[in-house]
Amino acid sequence: MTGIRIRSYKVGFGDCFLVSIPDGSKRKHMLIDFGNAPGKAGSNDDFPAIAADIERETGGHLDLVVMTHEHLDDMEGFRSQKRIFDRMTVDWVWMSLPSAPDYYERYPAAERQLRLRELAFAFAARAEERGLRLAPSFATLLRNNLSNAERIDYLRGLPRKGILYLRRGNSVLNRPFTRAVKVRVLAPESDMSVYYAGAGREMAGLEKSLAAASGGGSSWFDFPGVVRVPAPTNLSTRDWRLLEDAIQTGSSAAIRQLDKAANNTSLVFQVETQGKRLLFTGDAELESWALMRRKAARHLGALDFLKVSHHGSHNGTDLDLLDTLLPTSGRDDAVVLVSTRSKVYGSTHPVPDASLLKELKRRCRRLISTDDLEDRLWADVEL
Repeated sequence: MTGIRIRSYKVGFGDCFLVSIPDGSKRKHMLIDFGNAPGKAGSNDDFPAIAADIERETGGHLDLVVMTHEHLDDMEGFRSQKRIFDRMTVDWVWMSLPSAPDYYERYPAAERQLRLRELAFAFAARAEERGLRLAPSFATLLRNNLSNAERIDYLRGLPRKGILYLRRGNSVLNRPFTRAVKVRVLAPESDMSVYYAGAGREMAGLEKSLAAASGGGSSWFDFPGVVRVPAPTNLSTRDWRLLEDAIQTGSSAAIRQLDKAANNTSLVFQVETQGKRLLFTGDAELESWALMRRKAARHLGALDFLKVSHHGSHNGTDLDLLDTLLPTSGRDDAVVLVSTRSKVYGSTHPVPDASLLKELKRRCRRLISTDDLEDRLWADVEL
């Protein structure tokens, strides 16, 4: 039996990893995320070939499917390729705790996140109904954060043994691994409102502005210092005002806040087996890393494998933690992998962040980026 293998698929601007781990007399397969951001991030044309390879490599049996958080670039592929997944056998599914059906009943302080998502859905529906053209980057961000209830329900229906909704502090044994594989969950926190605890006033303002842009407000916001340009001839004055308000009253900021909050609910977990330590980070941003440093520091240590968070963005990796996770003294042992696509997101802060990648390369024996695969559909890491 060979060692650990992580296969990273080239899905576009998204994540998809097939992790194969020796466990006792068996080799177990864990699929972490499968998706690609909508819109300008590219098409999903390679999804069928990727799903077929997953089925072939696992013999049609996945011991575990992990959905780190509720974004299309992490989950769109499962339901898209249901023809294949319907015939596969899935034992267990892990999701981040905020995906639990009763989550907002148990954690009412986090309900503002749900309200923002509902308003975003209403805004998107209103824009589509009126035929408004949104800026591509804004439209992509908006679509990636809309309600994904059907996709989540599909994943909930896959496992034959059960679903675990996980948060920091969980140690997972026998579901599906034996004690030879140690798994520790480092994030998220149980109550997702801690990720925007200092932004209560800002969140209230964003909620109000998004409500107005979606048609839920009683009035439109005015900006006396802003010179209004005439409405295009193909839009009514009201529609043009709606589009202006969508940008100028902070709806874009509201969606970005929604995006950040969802990223910070990512399931971050560490796997220790075969004398190796692997860290899978989802799309955790700096707010989540700050809490991991405070509350889970004793479980953080030098890694043999790091999946870089949030596609290598500037706000997805805590640089102050790199001396702990990737000390230069262990450079010859570590492999780092980033699933990304360049020239898709970011003007002020392009993704992936070049300075971050340069620093990561300095700290590992090999840095793999799916953006470098050219005509190949995957890259393998053997540990």
